[in-house]
Amino acid sequence: MRYLSLSLVIFLSISCLRFRVDNLKDEILFRIPLGQTSDTWEGVVVNQVLTNVPITVPVASNVVALADAKQSIIKLFDRNGRLEATIGNPDFKSIPGIPHYPFRFGSIGIVAITEDGDLVVQNRISSKGIEVPVGQENVYKSHSGVFSTSGTTVLPSFLVQISQKGVVKFMLGASGENSEPFRYMEALIPGEGEKLFVYHRIAEEMRLSYFEDGQLKGNIKEASLSVFKSPEAKEYDITLDKILPHPEGEYVLASFSYFSKKDKRFKFRRIYRYSFTNNEGVFMKEIQDPSEILFSIRSNNEFYIWETEDQGNSIRLQVHNSEGNHVNNKRLPFSPPRGQWRETYTDSDDNIYSVRIRAGALEVYRWI
Repeated sequence: MRYLSLSLVIFLSISCLRFRVDNLKDEILFRIPLGQTSDTWEGVVVNQVLTNVPITVPVASNVVALADAKQSIIKLFDRNGRLEATIGNPDFKSIPGIPHYPFRFGSIGIVAITEDGDLVVQNRISSKGIEVPVGQENVYKSHSGVFSTSGTTVLPSFLVQISQKGVVKFMLGASGENSEPFRYMEALIPGEGEKLFVYHRIAEEMRLSYFEDGQLKGNIKEASLSVFKSPEAKEYDITLDKILPHPEGEYVLASFSYFSKKDKRFKFRRIYRYSFTNNEGVFMKEIQDPSEILFSIRSNNEFYIWETEDQGNSIRLQVHNSEGNHVNNKRLPFSPPRGQWRETYTDSDDNIYSVRIRAGALEVYRWI
């Protein structure tokens, strides 16, 4: 009887740990004023909605980087919202007392910051000499203000790795340094040190490419993933939801949705682990609720699954260990009004950030 009681205590202890919820607090890191002057962040309001806010705001220890696509420059702001420096357009009229480092970008797309503080900028190729069919949008001249994460438009571009003082480290193409351009880019994910992951398309196939110090180390091609050749592929239509690299480049987690071929309804979601050298996936987790989504990977090999709570007023991040077991929860309670809050995202150092638009400013918060 004594052993049974001890077993029960252990079981209850594990259950409490498994379903514990840690409520995180939001800590404001940056508050960038919105305005129409050169030393503010230019906000374009359409139908009372700010339309040109990037999905994620690149954060270094003491600066954020925001692209001003109209002037083809990048603005660096400190934690007090003061403009620290500008990088880009050689014809830009610099602000007295604010350093400007010239570089001729074509059209600025995604901007990220490496662990060492360098900027990685998607530099879209200039439209000069490119003929666009009548009636078709000239994507080469469009400003990067939509920040769409999906689409089929080909946007040839290079990645420029440049220091915060305008020193260009290298130009990166789809096959590495100084190679052919990326044709379409959907995500840019800095990893540990000089590691960089790019989710992009070659021909009609999406792939995740892994670079380090400007050299291509490997890639994972969507069509070659083993799940699409599994027996379940005969019964279900399988789509890739998301593919996320571990910051150290050891592996990725890929999330797939399974839909019935008969009625096209969602059936379940599965998460697999893949390496850059092996297309055979290791099963990690099956999810029945379509609203639960793979969110990010931590450097300690745990991963988060996103679950919306309280009609969107809070988010519960389910913490899973390296074997896929649900071990803990973290809640992100958004203070009202919820409509002020934008994207929530992480970086390679396991920080969780959220963007908020409030009282004429763009704010970046860290959850602690």
